[in-house]
Amino acid sequence: MSSIKLVGKVKSETLADLKSFCRSSVNLMTRDVSTYAKGRYRLWLFHECNLRTSEITKGYYDDRLWNFCQRVYPGCNIGLLTFGGKVGNITSTGLIQPHRDHSYSEAIARTVNVGTCIFHYDGKDYQLNDGEIIEFNCKKIHGVTKIITPERFSINLWKLNENKGYKPIV
Repeated sequence: MSSIKLVGKVKSETLADLKSFCRSSVNLMTRDVSTYAKGRYRLWLFHECNLRTSEITKGYYDDRLWNFCQRVYPGCNIGLLTFGGKVGNITSTGLIQPHRDHSYSEAIARTVNVGTCIFHYDGKDYQLNDGEIIEFNCKKIHGVTKIITPERFSINLWKLNENKGYKPIV
């Protein structure tokens, strides 16, 4: 896969609920520890990978979010909700420098984009618009280099790479 692929768009009534959910989740987020994402806030979904030790632990779980994510990416079992903007007293850059994803995930990732941003992928810039769902190879260099709307959320979804020993916690 050499470019990103638009695989769907969130329905407008679902998008309004999703935005509300994302805003209400900001208080659960923590500052990202990645050196690529200084100043960004995030929340691990379903499972969490400690990027330093590679340990998999349980992440945030919500039935409704799980069901939505399974419709977006059937079989996904780890995700990351990220935020750019200001909600309450939390301000987050929402940015992440170009990078390749850790080996905890299989190569194919899907992102639900809420808001508008510039997504850098494999040497090119793409504008992601509100509600778009994209698929891309996360082992290629990618990042979010600019947030265009006052706030932007993303739900990034992967499948744990069981061939590399990353197993879901039952």
